[in-house]
Amino acid sequence: MEIIVTRNDAPRIKSLKFKCGELVNASLTNTEEDENKLPLSLQPNFIIYAPSYDELSGGITVLHKLCDLINELGYSAKIWPYHHVPLLRFVRGSGFKFALIRTFKNIINSIRGRGRKNFRLGQKKHDKTVLAGLQDLRDNTIVVYPEIVYGNPLDAKNVVRWWLYKREFPPREKQAEVTELYFHYNEAYLDKIITANGTTLFALGCLAQDKYKKLNFGARRGYCHIVRKGKSRPLDQHPEDSILIDGLTHEETVKVFNEVEYCVSYDLYTMLAPLAALCGCKVMIVPEKDVTLDDWEPDEKLRYGLAYGEENRSWAENTKHLIIGEMQKAQKRDIEMTKRFLYKCISHFK
Repeated sequence: MEIIVTRNDAPRIKSLKFKCGELVNASLTNTEEDENKLPLSLQPNFIIYAPSYDELSGGITVLHKLCDLINELGYSAKIWPYHHVPLLRFVRGSGFKFALIRTFKNIINSIRGRGRKNFRLGQKKHDKTVLAGLQDLRDNTIVVYPEIVYGNPLDAKNVVRWWLYKREFPPREKQAEVTELYFHYNEAYLDKIITANGTTLFALGCLAQDKYKKLNFGARRGYCHIVRKGKSRPLDQHPEDSILIDGLTHEETVKVFNEVEYCVSYDLYTMLAPLAALCGCKVMIVPEKDVTLDDWEPDEKLRYGLAYGEENRSWAENTKHLIIGEMQKAQKRDIEMTKRFLYKCISHFK
């Protein structure tokens, strides 16, 4: 099956719907969006269920960015702290066993200083991006959950699942009274269950792009490596003196990327890989068994500057200069993609 929707399909974004094994394309137009605009008093509010802001996590930053963009477009959106959930709602929405385990972990996190009082929002957030409370959960509220969330902990009636990575939990039986809508960040994160329900591409640009530049045009030496979501894989493709990027600040990472010659990534989809190439590194994504180049990333534009194993090293070096242009295009598309996200949500949950 060929998935023909990519994050470069601007200005029209197509949705993926699977019926009887066939891919059906549906597109949105600006006219449809304008007609769908509801009076302010009837507009649903959005709650983005997210961890505390962490500039080193791509998934967390785009969740907070989505909240900012929704507010910027004149709708109402707030952040619900990931480690703070009302127990009764949690039990109804995610089941007693998981709610109990998660509640225990939340208590531990609170003791360790990761509770609601210590929750961080982005430094450059929109003025209306604040923390949500129980008073914000209404019948028409739309709650956005990333893939790291099991079930429906806020027991919301209108649920959006945004697959920012591959499924982390086995699917839970849907609540009869709950309506769900799926979006994904990359086609590579899809599985049969997600696609069977229908899913729409929704990807936002990298927030830290402006910090990553090639500053060293002279000699380079050595290796660095990225593990992140590749931690369960054999970590045997870098030398012993390679510098681990995980946990470094953006400033520290930029410094390393401008000193070393090679960057090895065990995480197949980290945004740090193209940023390393942008800084001048020769980047190799460590291949996954039985996953071909096109299986890994079907969109050639998203492979610029990245070698998948030994397969396309020369091509990767020759396409480094194209990365910045694609990133700039992605940043400009953010508003339009968010408009289409809002249109699809409001249409679906009428």
